[in-house]
Amino acid sequence: MFWYVDNSGMSGVGCLQKRPEAKGMMIETERLIVRLFREEDADALYRIKTDPQVMKYCPDFLDVEAKQADMLDYIHTFRKIEEDGDTDTWRCYAIENRETGEVMGALTFCKQKLLHEYDLGWMMIGAYTGKGYASEAAEAFAENFCRTHGVDYLTVIMDVDNPASRKTAEKSGFRLFEKRTVYDYHYNRYEDDYLYFRRYWSGCTMKDRYYGDSPYYGRSTSDKAEKQL
Repeated sequence: MFWYVDNSGMSGVGCLQKRPEAKGMMIETERLIVRLFREEDADALYRIKTDPQVMKYCPDFLDVEAKQADMLDYIHTFRKIEEDGDTDTWRCYAIENRETGEVMGALTFCKQKLLHEYDLGWMMIGAYTGKGYASEAAEAFAENFCRTHGVDYLTVIMDVDNPASRKTAEKSGFRLFEKRTVYDYHYNRYEDDYLYFRRYWSGCTMKDRYYGDSPYYGRSTSDKAEKQL
């Protein structure tokens, strides 16, 4: 179970009390708080940016050339996006340990321009990986966003050679939809494959969600053709 406070200050889902000091999106789980980055989180955001695993799988997180002095600008940008009610533009949310107050990682979120789907990601400081923090934050965020914004599912994409991230996705309720190959029309060549996951929220009423959910009868879907099969 988790509770949240949205931009209007309204609370929901198992909330014991409102937090009047909260501004912007906030979700609490058993161990975590998922919230906007604050100015005092600048050092933590840079630790995430420069973590060896983050640099390996997502070297362009924030920006390839981003410096420590740039962190406050990013944090101010994330806050403005949230205050404007913009659900599409790329931003980060802090993953905070409820007990210690430490920022251990970040969720990334945006609406993909090509497919117009909402995409979630996670970046964790190495010292906090392997403890289920990322999956706990991702599950709570995905459920909350879909419910409050009327979206059926969120997506996650990742390199095929990132088993730790795949484990996080599956643990947080995402299911592999398909393996995809990117074709670069500018250079007329194929690029690296990637894995594409979806997570449908608990109240979704869609019946056909993944390949194989409905029987396939070939090109014709008439009742006559189905009976013949």
